[in-house]
Amino acid sequence: MITPRAKTTVKKYWFLYLLSIGILAALKYAGRITDSNALTWILTPTTRWVSILCGIPFEYLPHEGYVNHFYQFLIAPSCSGIRFMLITFLMLVFSFLYQMNDTRVGYLWFFFSATFSYISTIFVNGIRIAVSIYLPSLLEDLGLMKGWLTPDRLHTLIGTFIYFSSLCIIYPLAASIFRHAFLPTSKELTELPSAPSLKLYIPTFWYLLFVLALPFVVRIYRKDWEGFGQYAFLILCVCLSVTTLLRLMRLFKNNL
Repeated sequence: MITPRAKTTVKKYWFLYLLSIGILAALKYAGRITDSNALTWILTPTTRWVSILCGIPFEYLPHEGYVNHFYQFLIAPSCSGIRFMLITFLMLVFSFLYQMNDTRVGYLWFFFSATFSYISTIFVNGIRIAVSIYLPSLLEDLGLMKGWLTPDRLHTLIGTFIYFSSLCIIYPLAASIFRHAFLPTSKELTELPSAPSLKLYIPTFWYLLFVLALPFVVRIYRKDWEGFGQYAFLILCVCLSVTTLLRLMRLFKNNL
């Protein structure tokens, strides 16, 4: 049953929801681009951030990406983090926009969500790439890159841990910005969930939707299941570990 509030929200912000679908399609298309020349808008600032974090230079190779020859590491289009930006953007729009009573402020929140998603993607993805540069060689020196821990699995572990944990931090941060900067005096504001479980549920839903659920549907269509079971198990284990750790940290903080 569609509630009156839902009808009002759709009527008020139908253009923004439609625009969100358009951005979804555009970013999904951008995620398939293999020519780095078309993705410099996100690869260039990300590489500069990685250079600051690691203290190493990168050279741009047209159509391929940014390379560091010493570490033999290429920041290619597949490293752009576009999917994370898409997840973050949709989470911010669909989690908060419907609570806006002022249409003008709702539009401001929409553009804030787009900007915030872009900036946070560069920040988080830069950290992920920096870890991906140094951690494999460290584990190799320790003799841990053998048997089960393959380079592909380590890549999945690093990406899932950093992206998902960052999403769990971004949501409450965005909720705080939403309350204090966009609706400081609203008397009709619907209270956002304060329970830790629900705060974690929202980023978990959006992350698993794009990382597992939608790829699962694609696999059904293509009838291609090779490696998906192990991949899904690894993703779920990392997400469960992160949520458990965050719950324990919150519990420890509340008991202080």
